[in-house]
Amino acid sequence: MTDNERFGVENSYLGQTTRKAKVKNGIYFNRKTRKAFLSKAQLKSLINYAQQRHIELIPEIDIPGHDKGILKLLSYTKSGRRLKKQLVYRDGYNEFKLSKKGTLTLSKKILSEYLPLLPKGNHIGMGADEISLDNKTEENNFVKYINSIDSFVNQKGYKLTAWNDSFHKRTINRYHKNITVFYWSQNGQQSDSDDRKELIRLRTTLPQLVHHGFKVINCNFYYLYVINFPKMYTDPSRFHWKELLDKWNERIWDDNNTSDIYKGNQKIDSALCIWSEPHEKYSSSKVYQLSQEYLNEFLQHQD
Repeated sequence: MTDNERFGVENSYLGQTTRKAKVKNGIYFNRKTRKAFLSKAQLKSLINYAQQRHIELIPEIDIPGHDKGILKLLSYTKSGRRLKKQLVYRDGYNEFKLSKKGTLTLSKKILSEYLPLLPKGNHIGMGADEISLDNKTEENNFVKYINSIDSFVNQKGYKLTAWNDSFHKRTINRYHKNITVFYWSQNGQQSDSDDRKELIRLRTTLPQLVHHGFKVINCNFYYLYVINFPKMYTDPSRFHWKELLDKWNERIWDDNNTSDIYKGNQKIDSALCIWSEPHEKYSSSKVYQLSQEYLNEFLQHQD
């Protein structure tokens, strides 16, 4: 529902509501950011549509980092600007300070608006990716933060998902084990070799997470990411991806590394990640059409 650039769903606490919006062809636009967003009613209709087809739709709100969209919305009110001043981690990537209680309070307020839209027992996602956890203090602060979010969600009758970025080796025994982890990359796809080595040193592997009792979804970046770029949809690209997929199975989690696969007895689920990055060449219906072939191939591979 959100990414760094856009907070893409209605939220009363952040002041992005249908009442204040401009409506064009049934689409709501924030008059200040000029970006489109889903109303809560539209989100609820999508959840119901999925449920009728025995599919669980998991709304994901990216917190506590990768949050330029949230910071933008906060900047439009005096109280929001005060929060930004108190909570923003200036050296991070649009991040909130994990050491501040206000960050947890803000996160709960944002998430709480979507829980009533979900059937009891369903999941809600928090990003927990692309944040600065490079020392023991920050790691400990994050464990307290995500466990508090998980307890809050559980008490309301729901479950939590997060990405693997913030699950570190030093604190692996302290996270709540009922959090479902989407595992996309240990090295963060960093181009700098020193940055890659540091992330590999810090982050848990997929086998380690499974061994410690987590439910893990394999989203291996090397095989399972479809990104909305023109070159992705060329015939050679499709053919090459299908060839790659034939060499992959759910136990391969670290890019195309087959020497360190998961060797345990637990079943590993996987997910194809289709990222609809904005592109002037494609409408949403065109993206749906073009990406369908990738999805069909992935589903056949699963069988």
